Amino acid sequence: MAVTYSRRCLIAALDLLEAKWTHAMFTAFLDEAGPQIYSQVRNEPTNLRNRMSDLKRLIDQRPDLAVDGEPSMSLIVQRAAKLLPAKTDHPWSQPAEPTEAEATFLRALEMDGFTVSGGMLRRSLPADLGLPATESDLVRLLTKFNLDTAKAHLEQAVDAHARANWAGANGQIRTFLDALLDGIAERIDPDAKNLPTGQPRRAKLAIHRFLSVPLNEWGDDGRGFINGLVKRLHPEGPHPGLSDEDDSTFRLHIVLLTTTLLMRLFERGPVQ
Repeated sequence: MAVTYSRRCLIAALDLLEAKWTHAMFTAFLDEAGPQIYSQVRNEPTNLRNRMSDLKRLIDQRPDLAVDGEPSMSLIVQRAAKLLPAKTDHPWSQPAEPTEAEATFLRALEMDGFTVSGGMLRRSLPADLGLPATESDLVRLLTKFNLDTAKAHLEQAVDAHARANWAGANGQIRTFLDALLDGIAERIDPDAKNLPTGQPRRAKLAIHRFLSVPLNEWGDDGRGFINGLVKRLHPEGPHPGLSDEDDSTFRLHIVLLTTTLLMRLFERGPVQ
């Protein structure tokens, strides 16, 4: 399957290129990319930021644009990855703190399921997960069913994660899942609005077989998957042995995948 990156990752890559490249380096890249790209970007007398803005708009308008069969978005992200400083293997040599542009790009890559080693992109998650496409489909479904409160919490979670505000991201991830399950319960059974938020509404979802008891998605004894996920999201601080960043990214990834599946089930209609 084709490698795709989120728009968030593309913007972070272009911002890093802008911080690292000269006009001459950017022009050389455009010449290499070919006329379908360089013809849409202003020449050197224009400042570098404006030229990068031209490229951002072009990719926004034509995300399928390819260079020698390779998606232009992938080419840009790969070039940015090569500019990241290599991590030292020597314990006595402390790596330099990443710049703001480098740190933002690394977090965006992590959100999309990638890490960087020696200037090369490495998948941190299986390709079939397709995280950027998953996130996009989730936003589409939240919009379609007017789950605006849940959508707002998701946007705030992603934004907080991108800013390395791990505690803020974790809080919004929890609130997003709670709001989503509450909202689905209200739409499946309007009487759920009269119930307290949280556990009573999730139990209502199991009664209507939206959450499957036989598949251990829900258990009134608290041992189902959703029960466990909610508990895992609520403790403060990371899992022992994980950094704040790794733990927050894990929380965000598992909630993105879980809630996308739930929304796709909701879109299909009642379980027969």
